[in-house]
Amino acid sequence: MTGRTYARERDRLSSHLVRLGDLAEQQGEGGVARAARALDEKLAEERFNVVVVGEVKRGKTTFVDALLGAEVLPAAVVPLTSVVTAVTWGDEVRAEVAFLDGRVGQVAPEDLPAYITEPGNPENRLGVERAVLFYPAEELRDGVFLVDTPGVGSVYAHNTEAARAYVPEADAAIFLTSADPPIGESERTFLEEVRSEASHMFFILNKIDYLSEPDRSEALAFTRGVLEESLGRSVRLYAVSARGALEAKLAGDTRALLGTDFAAFERDFRTFLLRDKGRTILDSVAGHARRLVTDLRNSIDVEERAARLPQEELAGKIEEMEAVFSRASEWRDDMHALLRKERDRLVEMLEGDLAELRAHEEETLFATAGDFLAGTGDLRGAASELNEVVRPALRSDVDRWRRAEDSRIGDAFRSATARLVEETGHRVEETIRLCGDILGIRLSSSTAPVDLSRETRFTYSFFEVPTILESLLPDVRRYLPKQMARKLLERDISEQIPRLVDKHSGRLRYDFVQRLDQSCRTLERTLDERLASTIESLRRGVGRSRQERARGADEVRLATERVRGWRRELDELERSLGTAAGEAAHEEMSA
Repeated sequence: MTGRTYARERDRLSSHLVRLGDLAEQQGEGGVARAARALDEKLAEERFNVVVVGEVKRGKTTFVDALLGAEVLPAAVVPLTSVVTAVTWGDEVRAEVAFLDGRVGQVAPEDLPAYITEPGNPENRLGVERAVLFYPAEELRDGVFLVDTPGVGSVYAHNTEAARAYVPEADAAIFLTSADPPIGESERTFLEEVRSEASHMFFILNKIDYLSEPDRSEALAFTRGVLEESLGRSVRLYAVSARGALEAKLAGDTRALLGTDFAAFERDFRTFLLRDKGRTILDSVAGHARRLVTDLRNSIDVEERAARLPQEELAGKIEEMEAVFSRASEWRDDMHALLRKERDRLVEMLEGDLAELRAHEEETLFATAGDFLAGTGDLRGAASELNEVVRPALRSDVDRWRRAEDSRIGDAFRSATARLVEETGHRVEETIRLCGDILGIRLSSSTAPVDLSRETRFTYSFFEVPTILESLLPDVRRYLPKQMARKLLERDISEQIPRLVDKHSGRLRYDFVQRLDQSCRTLERTLDERLASTIESLRRGVGRSRQERARGADEVRLATERVRGWRRELDELERSLGTAAGEAAHEEMSA
């Protein structure tokens, strides 16, 4: 899909949504009208996360700047980025910082380093969740978020955690490595994590300007071999100099980029955004819109049929329909109870896993502390030295556990909610069919599935894994006898380690439960709205008919003419919604 094709089809779909909202308003279907407007906003604002990932000092920030053609993000010769930072479209340059406590503030773009860099915000002491820079670059239009992550493998462990925490949000990923040093085992491990989350990946070998031609060929062959062995398929590897591309763009020397892999990547990247992202968004929004059209058509079909029924017979039909609605509402209550049950089951699973983590960490810390005390001769400095031994080991264990637990809970959540989504769809179809049977007419069921990809995703978190930042051991009084000092240390260790591990586990539990509850609430609200909109559309069709009958035969006749006009418009609207994506796909194939 070319850029012009996508823009034209998006504008056409937007006009259809506006018309759908107007028709819904005319029929008194305020809920459908609001849903149509919400879809139009989704079409304009649909977010697409392209995450730039890789090890520390591979040149990710410079690469992002080169794509944008401007030095918009801070870069340095030391590990710098400490907070996930996204760049997206804005008519003017501005910046926004979101904090872990929920606050969101506007900051001057030139002040961003004070929030997102290691020197400006060491160990993220300011509690920044993420930063967003709004910038007028064409690649960022239509909801693209280009996300610069901290490098994995940094000396700062919290940077690795921040990068890994964002991976589940990747719609596409740019995996960036370089020849100096060559791709290593830790990058291969991280590649496995990214591959399982991102639907599409690009592979970049950066800093090729550092290499001679023979070394460049060797580095390309080696890196491609490692990637293909890890992925089990062939890959397109772009060999680029992000610094050289940025300098060429800043100097306005576009000829310097002609024929380079950087230019090839930009072309392929834009094509991907327009083709895959554009088609995905158009198909998703059009599917939702067709479901709204179905609800509207059912409503007017019910209205038209109700107008022809004798008053007493209609009253009986309405009573039967209300019994159907009551059963559907009972399912909604059952669905809430089942969702709560699944939530409790997942919390129980989490608590079991945390109990194993606590037991393992206590055993490990006791062993580490015992070995340390057995080998140290300076008990007065034991507290600070032991903290430095324990801290990296503890963080490494918890980082590994948390990644595995994210995947485990996320998979279990998706499996459980998929059943509820499917059953809710069956209940909607059954409600429509039974009401049609009661009235003696054929009502339509929407064939477009409800897009719950976001709602059924276990919510990600920027939660920073806690470490033993407070002293594990108190300072020992300088002049205590050695044996007494050792006994005091051993006593303190036996008391402090369980307390700190328990505190640590409590924070992990809080984070997981909060995210699980948020995901459950989002799903519950989405399924409620789907069921409620079906019931209300059918009810309003009957309600309009009863109001018209109360006003007399002339009003019924006029209403019947209006219904026929609405149906013609809805039929045309549904055809347009069904052909938009098809025409775009045909044009893409022809091109």
